[in-house]
Amino acid sequence: MACGHPASKDDCEVIFARSAEVEILAKNVTDPNEIARAVADARVSKGQAAIQDCVGKRITDDALRCVREAKAGIDLDRCLQ
Repeated sequence: MACGHPASKDDCEVIFARSAEVEILAKNVTDPNEIARAVADARVSKGQAAIQDCVGKRITDDALRCVREAKAGIDLDRCLQ
């Protein structure tokens, strides 16, 4: 499905969580508990708005797979272009 589909709330949750996680990893934080706490904090502070902004935008299965595998912010940017 090359042209994609409208992003669901679940799709947007994946994108948001991975984006927050990659941002934290870039700060050399590797403790899984710290990462989980920082992602949860990001979700509280800006998650709802980011997810609402995302829902309905076109996304492909390949882009979602890319997001899940991204190791850096630049990778995420490429995934979502």
